[in-house]
Amino acid sequence: MINIAKNVGTMMIALGMLFSALNANAHTGATGVVKQRMDAMSGMADAMKSMASVVKGKKAFDPAVFIDNGEVILWHSETLTTLFPEKSIQGDSEALPAIWQNWDDFVKINERTKSDAKKLVEMAQQGSKLRPLTKQFVKLSGGCKACHKGYRKKK
Repeated sequence: MINIAKNVGTMMIALGMLFSALNANAHTGATGVVKQRMDAMSGMADAMKSMASVVKGKKAFDPAVFIDNGEVILWHSETLTTLFPEKSIQGDSEALPAIWQNWDDFVKINERTKSDAKKLVEMAQQGSKLRPLTKQFVKLSGGCKACHKGYRKKK
């Protein structure tokens, strides 16, 4: 069991490095704080995709997936608003001016995301089953959707 956990941990680190390299290529035109937030958002998206694969039954249920990836989202959401200083939409930024026009709402969505990620991690650490974790995951994804809908350029 310990060897499996070590292998999964090693694999997660390797995947993280791979995704970081891919994200670096995707954001080659971005610099400074814009690149930092694009990288943070990519990290959060990768974490959500990993959990979604369990929720959709594409990967076997493992609470560590929710713990590890929930912590990634929690970690990024701790400082996310600092990555949006005023007038930082130059270059390849996908941010909309609505962020700064509705700053309090933007912060509120981030706080909800942080709270939902923390609860997801705690539930998984306490041995929660897949169904309740799925419900919390869906709640967490609602924050992502709300932010993308109002504050991110459409792709």
